[in-house]
Amino acid sequence: MSVETILKNKGNNVFTVRPEHSLGETAILLSTKKVGVAVVCDNKGKVVGVVSERDIVKALAQYGKGAIEMAVRNVMSSPALTCKASDQVKKVLEIMTDKRVRHLPVVDGDELVGIVSIGDAVNLRLQQAQAEVGVLRDFAVSR
Repeated sequence: MSVETILKNKGNNVFTVRPEHSLGETAILLSTKKVGVAVVCDNKGKVVGVVSERDIVKALAQYGKGAIEMAVRNVMSSPALTCKASDQVKKVLEIMTDKRVRHLPVVDGDELVGIVSIGDAVNLRLQQAQAEVGVLRDFAVSR
């Protein structure tokens, strides 16, 4: 199964910010939308980074309350690790595990087309495993 399968189920909605947005603005966005990450895009819409709740907390711990006014560009993870809709979920899980990230923006060329989380990928793999168990169970019963 590919990332495209995940996007078909969850949709293509991605919350983005610009590098010049403040961490305070970004924190409000993440809280309001109940998400853990925003993709950072330049003025042409190209993905240039990712900023997470963890990045904001780290900045607050390091810089104190002044971090709220800091630009996202100062704390975002960049360059952003990305994947394609055609990538296999297994490959995406390996990247997330190896690089210790929880979200990957999905791109088509330079265009942002979605985002996949580790929860999305694990959920799809569990569904696959349950389907395989069902097939094997049916096969065993029919014998």
